[in-house]
Amino acid sequence: MDSHWPENGLESVPDCPVCGSNQRKILYNNLTDQVFFCAPGTWSLHKCRDCCCAFLDPRPSPDTIHLAYSQYYTHTPPGETNIQAMGFLLRLRRSMANGYKNWRFAADLQPANRLGIPAAMIIPGLRRGQEHSLRHLPRWKPNARLLDVGFGSGAFLESAKSIGWEVAGVDPDPVSVESAVQRGLEVRQGGIEVYEDMPGCFDVITMNHVIEHVHDPYKTFQTVYHLLKPGGFLWLSTPNIASFGHEYYGMNWRGLESPRHLILFNWQGINALLKKAGFCFIQNVSSNRNFSSMAARSEALLKGVDPNIFSKIRLHHRLKGAITGVRTFFQPHRTEFITLKAYKTEN
Repeated sequence: MDSHWPENGLESVPDCPVCGSNQRKILYNNLTDQVFFCAPGTWSLHKCRDCCCAFLDPRPSPDTIHLAYSQYYTHTPPGETNIQAMGFLLRLRRSMANGYKNWRFAADLQPANRLGIPAAMIIPGLRRGQEHSLRHLPRWKPNARLLDVGFGSGAFLESAKSIGWEVAGVDPDPVSVESAVQRGLEVRQGGIEVYEDMPGCFDVITMNHVIEHVHDPYKTFQTVYHLLKPGGFLWLSTPNIASFGHEYYGMNWRGLESPRHLILFNWQGINALLKKAGFCFIQNVSSNRNFSSMAARSEALLKGVDPNIFSKIRLHHRLKGAITGVRTFFQPHRTEFITLKAYKTEN
């Protein structure tokens, strides 16, 4: 790949895109694409002295940002699962998960084992994992509509559809859009603004690891608020620059991912930006269940190894994850990812 980003494809970011402050300091210099190895150039990450969020300056412009996504993982649609080819334990795990989802969401997923219901009640980690996989959706109700922004492979759209939701999606990647259309999903190509003709139409809007890629997060949140029905909510997950993982691994933390991640939030910064956009109540539904996986990938980056290959989760990752889990119990705003639900007012 070329060693430099096109000079006419860069834009300056003099002020913090989260709080607007012009007070900042250099956090890291000479960052490169260590994750997908397709984005040229070196990058500087700045930390705002006021809100403590981080952002690239300069950064790729909206017209050239696509150069950073030629090898991005969402180009690949989800494969079909062959239940019969699974081993006994995997089949049991799948059927128990479906049993819980059928009870929780009034669905009819198969194969299903009702033992999944008491198992999820007894083991909180199992229940949290199932809730997170379906983005803490409420039980389906007639005509309930969901929009997934940056749907990528479309796997979540298909999962939400399988438990009764009317689903729609938007993604800038033409490959992802074409794949989703062929699978019968209602999707559009572009950013969230392509749904501006549907104000107040969605009960839930989800953004899973999307907002850190967006040039203007405040405008995006305003559009989300515009599209939600009164009482609807935004579900969002994004890397947390204030996480213990970033503290441990620094510039090798997997969450940085320059230059695709333009902005890295902390809880206080994103909370303030959502309230500025009109959201009335913001619920923290974060957990640290992802720490071990992030640690494995971050250590791969530290060793100069492809994190997409050399990322086996070993015992010391799990032990560190258990310790960090205790720490985040007392400091819940320091999980690897910020995961939240932001509600629109009823009136």
